[in-house]
Amino acid sequence: MSNTQDSIIPKVVIVGHVDHGKSSMIGRLMYDLNEVPEQKYSELKAVSEKRGMEFEFAFLLDALQAERDQGITIDTTQIFFKTKKRKYVFIDAPGHKEFIKNMITGASSADIAILIVDVNEGLKEQTKKHAYLLKLLGLNRVICLFNKMDMINYNQHKFLKIQKELEIFLRKINVSTISSIPITAKFGDNIVFRSKNINWFDQKTFCEVLDDYNISDTENKLPLRLPVQDIYKVGNKRVIVGRVESGVIKKNDELFFLPSSETVQLSSFEAWPKKKEEYIAGENVAITLKEQIFVDKGNLISHLENSPKLMNTFEASLFWLSEKKLNFTKKYLMKINTGEYNISVTEVSKIINTNNLSSKKLSSVPEKNDVCEVIIHSQQLIPMDDFKINQKTGRFCLLDEEQIIAGGIINLGNFPDQKHLKSTKNVKPVNFSVTEIDRAQRFNHRSAIIWMTGLSGSGKSTIAREVERKLFVKGFNVFILDGDNLRTGVNRGLGFTAEDRTENIRRTAEVAKLFAQAGFVVLVSLISPYRSERKKARDIRPEIFKQIYVKASLDECKKRDVKGLYAKALSGEIDNFTGISSPYEEPKTPDLTLDTIKESIDESVIKLENFIIKEFGILKNS
Repeated sequence: MSNTQDSIIPKVVIVGHVDHGKSSMIGRLMYDLNEVPEQKYSELKAVSEKRGMEFEFAFLLDALQAERDQGITIDTTQIFFKTKKRKYVFIDAPGHKEFIKNMITGASSADIAILIVDVNEGLKEQTKKHAYLLKLLGLNRVICLFNKMDMINYNQHKFLKIQKELEIFLRKINVSTISSIPITAKFGDNIVFRSKNINWFDQKTFCEVLDDYNISDTENKLPLRLPVQDIYKVGNKRVIVGRVESGVIKKNDELFFLPSSETVQLSSFEAWPKKKEEYIAGENVAITLKEQIFVDKGNLISHLENSPKLMNTFEASLFWLSEKKLNFTKKYLMKINTGEYNISVTEVSKIINTNNLSSKKLSSVPEKNDVCEVIIHSQQLIPMDDFKINQKTGRFCLLDEEQIIAGGIINLGNFPDQKHLKSTKNVKPVNFSVTEIDRAQRFNHRSAIIWMTGLSGSGKSTIAREVERKLFVKGFNVFILDGDNLRTGVNRGLGFTAEDRTENIRRTAEVAKLFAQAGFVVLVSLISPYRSERKKARDIRPEIFKQIYVKASLDECKKRDVKGLYAKALSGEIDNFTGISSPYEEPKTPDLTLDTIKESIDESVIKLENFIIKEFGILKNS
């Protein structure tokens, strides 16, 4: 295997007490690496002197925000910098009000962890919490920086005392130290350049330790794990992109996709500036497949051998971050790798206090900054690894109303793999002897999926029925899939929870695909409130899928309320009703908008009819 270390951009997370110098260290590092325009540095220094303030290198971070348009690559979550050896990126930059929460998502994908301590103040509770959190998120090897050495007159004895105190604590939580470096961010001691003030320290500088750190050797020896980050259509190709978290992906590999449990051969790498024969842990990759299968963001790619498990019930350790109490009846959003799933915590079996590592008496729920061992349940099968086997794909975070409330690691223990419930290895799609082209020539039109979305009462079903009739008269092979009709048959038994809505749309899209294969223009009339689910529906047959937004305000739909549903929802008789107790996400870029307030039903019908004829045209007989 060729050495590709230089092509990897390691992700670095830095944690520590709020006043221990994270921002100053990063600012000084970037200045000494010539990543800061000299003019900007001089301006800030002059402003500080004018105001009678001592210049702080932390000022550079705020100032650089305004410099992004001028070529400085920095934003609220990432700061890129380059040493002599390679590029790096700091994730979740310091300065956020709730740094520990913001750090969760960054640390969950970090390659290198840095723990910074103020030697003048010593080991604080917040430092211990951050260290424990790093361990919980799989970063069990850290670079320790002991800042503000100038405040103790560069005293070696005091440094060694605090270093020993920290190392004792780290050993208790099974975190090892890569290197312990005395620094002064203010003067740049031992950050990029060796310090003349700390001449008793003859080990490597921070940058030297960083550059010597081998990022991916361990991960390369692990089985392949490639979380799907996104799917793009480039010409006639569907390109799948993501970051290799572990293992190696090679040309012509047979790839295994979860949760679908489908196997398909890799067709090509689509990369820049040049293609390679293989990609290793830490590298971004873009691939195409020899067969088109349904792939979505959050899918996990592996080889069939040593593949991840599929689980809907598992044990985990959580670092609880919220002031809110854990609610056993509430659905939380679990982010793992690039996937998102609705889960519930069904049981708390143990609680640990991170301040002193003591176990608490079992109580019903954890308090802020506690670690607890829990049982988690999901209605969906989630691809995952035991944290002890693969740290990259065995950690996650939980959100409540878009706020991070916990970070965690997975312990599968004795819970059985449920992959057999989804296995399709003996199921192979049949190739039709009559193709869609054959059917298009017979019916004089192409097949299509016309996906009509909008609030209840917006006019979807009414318009669909009229368009169906008009197209049928003109000779089209056309059929309506209406949400209410589907729920009396193929989707019977599904409710209106987020999980059930997802399954409802998935089944409907699959049925629409079959109708399209039979040569039909399929009119799908479905509220389908979430953009992500509509995208999944589109991805099944993107080349023939058109999204139609039937637009009407909530107030107008309430007035129409032919079925009396809004009244029932407002009175509490109906739960999870779109627009009242459940959200509707308007399409951002629909293929066609039918505004049923500004235009009559007849006008909308003509508009949609003409659109379908134009897009999927009447073909000339050969």
